[in-house]
Amino acid sequence: MAGVDRLAEALAAYRGALIVAGHDLSFLTSIGITRWLRLDREEGLTEIDAP
Repeated sequence: MAGVDRLAEALAAYRGALIVAGHDLSFLTSIGITRWLRLDREEGLTEIDAP
């Protein structure tokens, strides 16, 4: 867990753009992800606001 926390801190401090693939909602929230691209078999690719 300490490694995940350190990674989240480093990514949150980064001032550039990030493309992140993940499934851990708390991690994605902690690094400030604001837009998601969702790929669904039936709907295809959609862009949504982060929950």
